[in-house]
Amino acid sequence: MSDIARERFAGGTAVVTGAAAGIGKGLGLHLAKLGMFVVVADIDLKRARRVVADIERGGGRAEGYGVDVSDSDAVEAMAADIFSRHGSVELLINNAGVESSGMLWEIDIDRWRRVMQINVDGVFYCLKAFVPRMIALGKHACIVNMSSVGGINPVAVQSPYIVSKFAVEAMTECLHQDLCVVDAPIQVSVMVPYSIRSEIFVSAQREAPTTNAIANAVFTAMQRDNVEDGLDPLVAAEHMIEQVARGDFWILSDDERCTEAARRRGEQLTSLTPPSNPTIMLNRMGVALSKGVS
Repeated sequence: MSDIARERFAGGTAVVTGAAAGIGKGLGLHLAKLGMFVVVADIDLKRARRVVADIERGGGRAEGYGVDVSDSDAVEAMAADIFSRHGSVELLINNAGVESSGMLWEIDIDRWRRVMQINVDGVFYCLKAFVPRMIALGKHACIVNMSSVGGINPVAVQSPYIVSKFAVEAMTECLHQDLCVVDAPIQVSVMVPYSIRSEIFVSAQREAPTTNAIANAVFTAMQRDNVEDGLDPLVAAEHMIEQVARGDFWILSDDERCTEAARRRGEQLTSLTPPSNPTIMLNRMGVALSKGVS
């Protein structure tokens, strides 16, 4: 860890949504280690409080906050409360998100809406609640939105998630430009992680099961690869916060793999070629493809 991260985030308040597990938890633990007071915001307050206990055992400072980011009134109330009690927010990380599997035409309408409400609307609600308060204070602050390499390159059988992460990336670029127009001293960054160990695929299969055999096989393979090859959340958090501290816009968990994903996307756009056929990748993952299987 370099001195730049220690200096940039040695104090102040950080709000991390979806911080009770996975990369959100890793980010919260690391920011507390650097010296920030961390608001561990999550729909599961019980788990958020366990993260707070972990932070406090390590000598850090934190509080748990129960919030459903898809509820605009709840997000506004959270922002008002945090600014009232802490005075400012130096770092906002919009991380809360969910996955979903299945062929696009088979996705349940309610599930589609829920993914968009959390992954897209939730980010918008947090920006709408926090950004005006940050601008009004006129202090240097930072906003980070969680996208994915899936927000650069589409991936088969997880369309709601992919669409949502493309939207988060676009929203972040728009926010960056809008803040430039008003000359606000607020840094904007987008995280595009590759594979970080979590239970996101298991949770998706549990909360929104699909009967599509291919989709289930893909998610089983992705969870296996995530466990075997995914980065430890704390390691990923340290690497990405270092880039945020430097002032980077694009924040990568795996420099080589994420850069390669961006290169592939750039080549596709400049050559105006269609998306790649995913069957080769799926076969490499061990997913047996059979036409008409559902």
